[in-house]
Amino acid sequence: MSDESQARYKAHQARKAAEMKVILDRHSVRHFGTGPLPADDLDQLLAAAEAAPSSCDRRGVTVRVITGRDEKALLGGILVGGVGWIHRAAAILMLFADPSAYGAPGELDDIDMPKLDAGFLGENILLAASALGLAACYCNPNIRQINRSHFKDVFQTDTPDAIFCGAVAVGQPNTE
Repeated sequence: MSDESQARYKAHQARKAAEMKVILDRHSVRHFGTGPLPADDLDQLLAAAEAAPSSCDRRGVTVRVITGRDEKALLGGILVGGVGWIHRAAAILMLFADPSAYGAPGELDDIDMPKLDAGFLGENILLAASALGLAACYCNPNIRQINRSHFKDVFQTDTPDAIFCGAVAVGQPNTE
């Protein structure tokens, strides 16, 4: 094997080891530091979301980024899994599916394909956050019984009948 081939092989092995480390080290973190989320980090998280696989390459799930204090506080009160912690994240990436992207029989009822796609997308965001050294946690899509029209600021999407599939809270790690 030539020196150049050996160097490529070693670089490949190093990449594999680094990728496995990110996967094995990833864990949910619900305690965030107070620093903002750098724009470049947010861009990388959104790029990771776009790169996620989806059924039949539909790309039916989109991300809505919430960073406003009032909106985060509101979500902290209505997202069942986020009570008491989610408002402390620098950003909440809400995952919404467009039901019109899922037209095959059973995809919305029997299989719940939108939430499966959202799971892959959310995991890509979580792995990217881990690789960037950020704190992150998935928040399930259970919401308190509310009238969505009263909360249109946080649930507004380009698709009026969008399906809320969960959220990923992201921020700087708590160093205290």
